Amino acid sequence: METVSRPVDSRVKLSQRYFNPLTLAVYDLALFGFIDKYAWGCPTERVLRHYRDHLSANHLEVGVGSGYLLDHSTFPSKEPRLALMDLSESCLQKTSRRLTRYHPQCYRRNILQPVEIGAPGFDSIAVNYVMHCVPGNFERKGEAFGHLSHLLNDDGVLFGSTVLSVGVEKDMFTRLCMSSLNKAGVFCNEEDCATALHDVLRRYFNHVEMEIVGCVALFACRDRKREAE
Repeated sequence: METVSRPVDSRVKLSQRYFNPLTLAVYDLALFGFIDKYAWGCPTERVLRHYRDHLSANHLEVGVGSGYLLDHSTFPSKEPRLALMDLSESCLQKTSRRLTRYHPQCYRRNILQPVEIGAPGFDSIAVNYVMHCVPGNFERKGEAFGHLSHLLNDDGVLFGSTVLSVGVEKDMFTRLCMSSLNKAGVFCNEEDCATALHDVLRRYFNHVEMEIVGCVALFACRDRKREAE
């Protein structure tokens, strides 16, 4: 596993400590079995459809979680190239074991800092349920998209999903979940809205598609801007 060497922001460390072997043991059941549908209003089936529509045989997964989405999708090739990138060593270990059949390459990186891996680019890069955990507003944390964009091949797609807080419908249960996660330091999305997300994606890509399902923004970006690198 190639690892990060630069100092990590304390707020990033706070969020990362919740992704440990104990929480990852119930991650799939909690998020994809319940929270997706009942708190965020975006059924897992919808997230999976978006994921499968954009997955390539030359893929980088950023913010791997438990590897659920990859494990429940089929690559368009029997021998895909798969790379996993996360700051959490626990997430990388769990996901690489789960997907050992693909012989994934693992990179421990902080996407708020410039990302170098010394390897060829990718045809697809997934950033699912990551940005709502990253500290700062989109003006700041959106720089991560720029850091990742130079790892994308010319005809590639960067896609993903994130939970928004502003400008989306939230019932009492949704508000309770989101408030609790923000107070605990797991989430940092109190300022996140669709307009800010779209604007920062357009900073790095010429073509941006976005759909809001419940509180979740599903996005796909192509044609990266060379001048933004």
